[in-house]
Amino acid sequence: MTPEASQTLAQDLCRIFLGWKLRDDYEALLAIGEGSLRLDLRTGEAWCDGDPLPSLFIGQELRREIEKATSTSGALEGAELDAEFQTRRLWHRGEQVPSLEIACRVRLRIAGREVSAEASTQT
Repeated sequence: MTPEASQTLAQDLCRIFLGWKLRDDYEALLAIGEGSLRLDLRTGEAWCDGDPLPSLFIGQELRREIEKATSTSGALEGAELDAEFQTRRLWHRGEQVPSLEIACRVRLRIAGREVSAEASTQT
């Protein structure tokens, strides 16, 4: 995998994490409220503030994306996502509704090269 392709993959993984595929884990993160989430993108395992979490849908989705992108190269040595998140209450149509603010960073180690990408959003 070229350095450019590795960088694009890291950016895509951030975009996917912050995008529509997070919806299946959105309520779980709202229930936690805030914290530091870590995902091992090779296994799909997740931790929040160092404590293990049940399997998250988004972790498995990102693992599949990694497998698709690196299946021919076989050079993936490490893949992690770290995210800081917190719940905010926003006014919407006269009611306060919960919303997540998330900043994430993906780090990939492919064939001895490290790349990373960062993104944040309010969902």
